[in-house]
Amino acid sequence: MTAARVIRLTLDINIFVADMLAKIHGRLGTAASMLVDAVRQGACPAGPVQLVTSIPIIENYASVLRRHFAYTKHEAEEKAWLLERYVLDGAMPEYPRLVVGSGNVAFETEDQMRTAIATFTVSADANKLFDEVNDERYVLETALAGRADILLTSDIDDFTRGPAIKLEREDVVLYPFAGSRLVIAKPRFAAHWLRLGIIPDAAFVEEHPDDFQLGSAKQ
Repeated sequence: MTAARVIRLTLDINIFVADMLAKIHGRLGTAASMLVDAVRQGACPAGPVQLVTSIPIIENYASVLRRHFAYTKHEAEEKAWLLERYVLDGAMPEYPRLVVGSGNVAFETEDQMRTAIATFTVSADANKLFDEVNDERYVLETALAGRADILLTSDIDDFTRGPAIKLEREDVVLYPFAGSRLVIAKPRFAAHWLRLGIIPDAAFVEEHPDDFQLGSAKQ
């Protein structure tokens, strides 16, 4: 019997924040909450799920909780480091990644990106890497280094630069890297297909040219 394919997802911090706000306001079944539940449970209707995350994402998540949700330092770190638990309990257990060069590389070409990516596994007692990063580069670096199938974000415009391939719809783009393509999508796009038992990865997008027509790259 063939084992089910593991779906590797990177969630931007804004997805976790959207899930928090949905719960605070009593909104059930949102796309963000579906995705957070999938990485927490390690499964969704489309198959087993593995969260791909990194220490920079965890550290910045804790910073967001302190600055915008009045969490104490201890409370913020405790909640943020739950992401490590999700990673270790996932379908393909691994440690959060340490991505070298986070936030310091301008991704004008694929070659520049490739030189910026390095993957390590580290324990939870690793030193804090930074106070705050003002853009989304470390999220993209994490997804590429961890070979994620899909990067989920509410701010897709932040990722449509450099080699990014825009489509004629605004909820998904493709990002070429090392002979493959990463799907970068808004939560509703991914949640819709995952709920139907379909993995909306690059192969799926490319196999449906009538539904996902190429647009122009945003430089």
